[in-house]
Amino acid sequence: MAQANRYLTELFEAFEILDTHGVVSRPIPASFDVQGYFFRYEEHFVYWKRLGNGDIGIVTVLHERMHQIERVREDFESQGQ
Repeated sequence: MAQANRYLTELFEAFEILDTHGVVSRPIPASFDVQGYFFRYEEHFVYWKRLGNGDIGIVTVLHERMHQIERVREDFESQGQ
């Protein structure tokens, strides 16, 4: 339980510093056919985008073993991308 709490706390801390470039993000590859960014956090990839009002929206968090392209496309489509 302590390990899970630490993981989630640190993950949310990474979300909070995205806007100040405290986490290095890269553009999502063109092959995904969506606009946004991603960064790796331990064994997960966090996909995010800038919302119309300038806020950051976390679109999805996927484990490294998940099929990234299809899941990201689905999640961005459900977010109105």
